[in-house]
Amino acid sequence: MAYMFSNRTEGFRYQFGNPLPCHFQIKKVDGELIDSSEGPASIQDISPSGMRFNSELFIPETEQKDIQLSIRFTLNEYEYKFFGSIVWKKEYEHTCDYGIQLDIGQEEEEELIEQLKVYSKRLLKENNK
Repeated sequence: MAYMFSNRTEGFRYQFGNPLPCHFQIKKVDGELIDSSEGPASIQDISPSGMRFNSELFIPETEQKDIQLSIRFTLNEYEYKFFGSIVWKKEYEHTCDYGIQLDIGQEEEEELIEQLKVYSKRLLKENNK
């Protein structure tokens, strides 16, 4: 399966069959500005209110500290840069999944939803060839 919409508390969550590459950067820890270098990750799923991404980079103390990130990715040739906070982390042997609560406005939400629809339709068309 290449994609999926699923219901949670938000209106929908789009699950990428093939994770979407992204880069993230730590911007604040407990309100203190940080200027970390960018790290690679892959978006597993996304909704207007949050996302889950996986990375080989381990971010310590996510449960004790308020860690805010910027996340940069390209969807349908549009580059997005969203800000959000880590709300959970699940560790695996060599990677971690991070749950991010996004801090985006209504206009950005609507644009993201529209672009996810375009992405989904394009995948359907490609898979039905």
